[in-house]
Order: sequence, then structure tokens, then C-alpha cells
Amino acid sequence: MNRKKNTTSVPTLPQSKVNPSLLAPPPQQLSPNQSYSTFIPPEPKFDPNDYITGTTTKRDIILYKEIFDFLDSNNNGVIQPMDLRKAFASAGKYQPKKQIIYQMIADFDQDQSGIIEFREFVRMMAMHPGEKDTDDDFENVFYQIDLDYKGYITVDDLRELASECNEKIKEEDLQNIIHACDPDGNGTIRKQAFIRYMKSLQKKR
Repeated sequence: MNRKKNTTSVPTLPQSKVNPSLLAPPPQQLSPNQSYSTFIPPEPKFDPNDYITGTTTKRDIILYKEIFDFLDSNNNGVIQPMDLRKAFASAGKYQPKKQIIYQMIADFDQDQSGIIEFREFVRMMAMHPGEKDTDDDFENVFYQIDLDYKGYITVDDLRELASECNEKIKEEDLQNIIHACDPDGNGTIRKQAFIRYMKSLQKKR
């Protein structure tokens, strides 16, 4: 007796109606000398109109960009501490200490990234010399002299600053600066006394 084979068929799924042209192309094959890590997106074209402010003109921005590109020794679109050191080296004998370089960066690095971007550089360049310095400005100067953050400036600090700036200042003149800012006769300049002294000089300009 012949038994009938089980002819129950498995239901088939409907064919996909996806348009092949809408599918993403297969990933590009890289040569042995290429890697994904070497891909660098194209740099957006510089437009001076994007950086114009109420105190700067298009001509100013173009000039600032030339200076910025000169300082940007690595051509990576930012100014780093090493860029400033190279700029000082090419400009003359003065070689400021690392603390001063980092302080200069910090003064204008609003996002605290450790570097100066072009928009921050424009803001720095647009500052007019005629504007009055604030207490914060004088405090920054104080700590550029008091590199050890002692809280006071000694005649040795002034002597070292003069040496770094390649300035020959007589010992008598250094002592006079101390005496002018040292009403208590301690032989040091405290921060508040330094700020008052700098303000008095500013009024005489």
C-alpha cells in the first residue's frame, strides 16, 4: 500500500518591493596605503564678513587673518602656546617663560580650550589701546611677575623680568619701584598696592 507523501508546502514571504536604486552603495574599498583615520574634511572657505563686529571692518578682519595665519605655524586653524613661543623667537631675543605664554593664551581663550581660535583672536586684536585697563587686567600683570604665586613681588622678581625683556634697569630704579608700591616698608609689593600703583600711572597718561 502506497502512502501519500506529505505535500504541505511552506508559505513563502512576499518579495520585497524596495527600489534597488535607493539602497546605499557598498563601502568604498580602501587601498593598503589608505585608512579611515586619514580622512580630513575640507576646511570651510574663509569669509571675513562672518567676523565683522561693531568695532571692526572687513579690512581689519583680513589683516587679522594674515597675522593669525603667520602665528599659526602648524596651519591647523588655531594658535597654540608653541606658536606664540615661535613668534617671539622670530621677532627678537625676548623669550618669555612658559607661565607667561599660557597666561597670554588664557586671557583670551574664552572657552578654556587651551588654544586661541580666530574669533577669539579677532576679539583680542580689536581691543583699543585707549581703553582703560581694569583691576583684572592689572591682576593678570601682577601674576605674570609673581610667577610663584607668593602673593607679593620682590626686587628679585623685577630684576628677573627686566632680564627676560632684555632691559637694563639700574638697581636704584628697581628699589624705587618697590618703595613706590610699598607704603609699609616691607620691601615687597602686595597685589592691591600694585593695582593702586598701576591705576595711578594710568591716570597720568
